[in-house]
Amino acid sequence: NRFMMGGGGGGGSRSGGGYGGMALENGVASRVLLLEGDSGVQSSSVSNIVPSPQAMPSNIGGLVSSHLDAIGVHLKSMPSTSTAEGSVANAMALVTTLQEGLNDQSSIASLSAESMTGYSNALALLKSIMNVSASLGLNLTPPSNNNINDSESVAAGVLGACNFFAIQFRNHVVDVVRNAELSGLSGASAVQGGGSLSPVARDVCAFASIVAGREVTEGRGGVWPKLFYCFRCGDSNAASTVLKQFGNVSVSSDDMSAVDPQVVELVSQLAQMQKDNDTIFGDSTNGNARPVQQLQSSLLSPGNSIVQNRRAVWDLYERTKTRNPSLSAAEPFVAYRAACLALLGGSESISESASLESSGIVKTVEDYLYASLWHAVLLADTSSDGGIGGLKKTSEAVARLGGLIKQWGPSYFEQDDASDNQYSSAASAVAMATQGGVSKSIPRSGGWAYSLPLMASQQYATAMASLADVGGGLGLLQATHVAVVGDAAGLPLNDFILNEHSSSNASQVLLPMLVCSYSASLQGSNVAAAVKYLMLLCGKGKLVKEQIQRLLLETRQFEALAGTVRGDGSRSNAALDEYFSKKEVSSLLAETTGDAIRAGKAADAAELLVLAGKYDALFSLMNRELASYLVVSTEEEFKKRQFWFNAASQFHAIHLSPGKTYVQSNLDEEGKMALGNTFQLLMNLVVFFDRCREHQWQAAWVLMNNLELLPKNENGSDMTIKVEAFSALDVCVKQVFHHVVIASMESLCHLYRTQRHGESSASVYQHNTLDQALNELQTRARLLVTFSRLINLPSSGDSDTYVKIAQLEKNMM
Repeated sequence: NRFMMGGGGGGGSRSGGGYGGMALENGVASRVLLLEGDSGVQSSSVSNIVPSPQAMPSNIGGLVSSHLDAIGVHLKSMPSTSTAEGSVANAMALVTTLQEGLNDQSSIASLSAESMTGYSNALALLKSIMNVSASLGLNLTPPSNNNINDSESVAAGVLGACNFFAIQFRNHVVDVVRNAELSGLSGASAVQGGGSLSPVARDVCAFASIVAGREVTEGRGGVWPKLFYCFRCGDSNAASTVLKQFGNVSVSSDDMSAVDPQVVELVSQLAQMQKDNDTIFGDSTNGNARPVQQLQSSLLSPGNSIVQNRRAVWDLYERTKTRNPSLSAAEPFVAYRAACLALLGGSESISESASLESSGIVKTVEDYLYASLWHAVLLADTSSDGGIGGLKKTSEAVARLGGLIKQWGPSYFEQDDASDNQYSSAASAVAMATQGGVSKSIPRSGGWAYSLPLMASQQYATAMASLADVGGGLGLLQATHVAVVGDAAGLPLNDFILNEHSSSNASQVLLPMLVCSYSASLQGSNVAAAVKYLMLLCGKGKLVKEQIQRLLLETRQFEALAGTVRGDGSRSNAALDEYFSKKEVSSLLAETTGDAIRAGKAADAAELLVLAGKYDALFSLMNRELASYLVVSTEEEFKKRQFWFNAASQFHAIHLSPGKTYVQSNLDEEGKMALGNTFQLLMNLVVFFDRCREHQWQAAWVLMNNLELLPKNENGSDMTIKVEAFSALDVCVKQVFHHVVIASMESLCHLYRTQRHGESSASVYQHNTLDQALNELQTRARLLVTFSRLINLPSSGDSDTYVKIAQLEKNMM
């Protein structure tokens, strides 16, 4: 079964828009699944997860190994991270280690470059969110007692995403400028007056010359493209130095090429807010290494002065649009001026501005997301609207953005044909998955062209579910580790929507589904690794126990998981002992036997019970199986009989040999020594029936006589003793005892016939001996009939058991 159904498929080409990004086109694709939380799992613990493993690519071994090491380190640090700060620090360490694994080119060189780039970006996005939230003292985990007031968590995600897209664009700017310099491209040469500019500002000015053209950047209004790309890099400090170097400040509203005083003042205020941080959004590099910057000194709390300047810039933006109804027909710098004023004033997102639609300034999906999220930030005002309550408009904007992305669907971003499969909810998507789903090819991006925008708009559940569905084995690996990092940081792994009645079911199920599916994908090649990943779910109630039991039965790698039994009866350490105590492992193994028996794997159950040291349960199982196959009629039954007899004999030789007392001691402590006696009896009965089947009547009768099960003489006390002994037998022996009586009577009958046949050639002395033997056989037969009546034998087996016994006795008359 597929993991969860997402949309889109196929490996269609992607046209590059700008910095190797995902091209944005007009149009709306079909709807895809919404994991907003359907009524399904209601409890806080998750259970009965059915994994949906993926085949791992043959060239993925290096990446799997490096990630396994990272998870091992993460697991060891988990117990010490009970606080929110500790959890973020642990998640930060994990994502850093995962990123280091991606730097090992030998591990990823043969993997899809587009998919690995998307994965690297996703980890960088999460790291940016954690860094920014830590630097501003924002909480990534929404209050557990409030379904909709998670605005602080949403705001942290918005600022972190803005910071990520800003840094990503800054790196793109550097690459473009350096490549242009190497190729001698005009416009990449040293910027005039660049000595007083910051490094970022210098690169931005060169980039603006390349993108907009030197005739624009060095002509009238040339400061505006430079200023715009400074803010696209999220750097108010760079913008401030650009204004000082190139800004032609004018109070005249007629000269649109000049920079308005309100813009200069607002940029200066933003630079003061940014301080020495890389971006205006927060500390993107040091995380907890610096003192926490207060929320009140961030973009989320602009203050009255900044708000007033924004309104003034907003007015300038509206006047610019009025004077230039068609920005495409105006001078080239005008579109950049309008974009700058829209960004700074916050009146509308430049990604949705009708005036800027044809300007080409918003070229890629990343541009669109950055502009939309920047606008969402400017909607916040915690300084004047009751603290966190002032983030409501930001939350509304994020929910709207996420809804649009899901509405457009994966084919909108992957540029593949729209999916024919539509799902209205997570429940319908999962239901479709359990029915086998629909086969889809892996997109060129590996699924990240759709999943990364979803993550940026905080639609985490849909992002990870879609990636795991369409990305194959590599996509499942990536989705699992991104989800693990997010969960470790305290991010709610659901889709953020404005619905008071939405539940967190998607968040509860998503991580367990991913981890269990990835673990199941590894279990064939590395069962210890499969266990390690399952331990990430140690806080999910009984789920870990269920999945380990599944792992035991599916892989049957009992030695690797649970070790072997030593000569003294103790068990050697193995994979499970790294995470559980000896007692806990024993309990896990014992409880797994129930599932093994229900699945018809009694042999596995026996092996598990030996490892668990549950010898009473083991003897009960072996006794039941030996009794069931005492009498067989088919070849299949005979093979099972031989298997259990051989297994029991091997167990006896290994664990009950002279000098080994741990089994007897265990049974004695449990008060179950009778089980051992029953085991010995059944082993002898197997031999008895084998001799009967081979017509070794004399040997069969000698064995039965020595077992002391049947009366030997007409002394009343002997009969009473044997009847009482029968009553004390284990129920599994009683249920087949009619077969024992019939076979014993058949042995007597055959021995009688043999003795009678020898009378014709016997001497007088031999006749006396033979008569005595025949009389004894007849006596034992009569005693056996009487015994069978006293123990109500017919009710223990077939209704005609007594008839058979009586007929055999008559044959001896």
